[in-house]
Amino acid sequence: MKRKHFKENIAGYLFILPTFIGFTVFMAYPLFYSIFLSFWDWNMFEGLDGSEFVGAANYIDVFHDEYFQAGLMNNLKILFIAVPVLLILALILASVLNTAVFGRGALRAVYFMPYITTVTAAAIVFAALFHEEFGPVNEILRAIGIANPPKWLASVDWSTPTIAIFWVWRMLGYCMIIFLAGLQGISRSYYEAASIDGASALQKFRYITFPLISPTTFFLAITMAIFSFSIFAETKVMTGGGPGTSSYTIVYMIYKEAFEHYDMGYAAAAGVIFFAVILVITLVQWIGQKKWVNY
Repeated sequence: MKRKHFKENIAGYLFILPTFIGFTVFMAYPLFYSIFLSFWDWNMFEGLDGSEFVGAANYIDVFHDEYFQAGLMNNLKILFIAVPVLLILALILASVLNTAVFGRGALRAVYFMPYITTVTAAAIVFAALFHEEFGPVNEILRAIGIANPPKWLASVDWSTPTIAIFWVWRMLGYCMIIFLAGLQGISRSYYEAASIDGASALQKFRYITFPLISPTTFFLAITMAIFSFSIFAETKVMTGGGPGTSSYTIVYMIYKEAFEHYDMGYAAAAGVIFFAVILVITLVQWIGQKKWVNY
């Protein structure tokens, strides 16, 4: 029996070995190596011999960096405004497409298409649509009587909201599909019983739909929070962080420090702080979910 048990354990370990190797090589090692680099003024061309240990100086400098501060504020704006809007719109769309709507299969495909479209190509098209002078969006706004429409990506006030609009549009189909899967897992008998008791549509949503899809909502809240902090290609393609620092994100700041200024130690320190911010947000969500998520 012990020999058979040992063989079963070996077989189990062999099955998880590829995942463990992948996690170690692509997740654990880069994380610990970044923490190591963050304490050095790292010379990426000469390695350790040409580098200087600076302790916590990189972390102190990052906290005083105006680009990091601007990126953090923009990421938080997207987190607290764009993510809730995204989840609400996705839930409404999923609820509509969960009913007997004509062509709902085609509509699901249409809404999901932006998510599988290349970010760079979609961002270029979106930037053209929202061009301040020649974009169709402003042409329509002028046609309906708005003489001075927003300058969108060229505006300090509108650049981040425009990127957020693009991000919501792109992620909407993914969230809708996940919500739709959760809605289709709810038994119709609950709604039938509520109808017999005279419940309104709003009461059905409040007391049946929302509690039963709360695990799905929690999953999307965490993943979309992380995705919102990972915005990079949109900023790189649409604004380059401008005007000024108005559309900077933390990931874009890390990219510029690492691959344009070649300050790897400084970029690693910003990356470690970025990891800590996401970890704290995730832990807060995880603790808070005990009050509203029903399993």
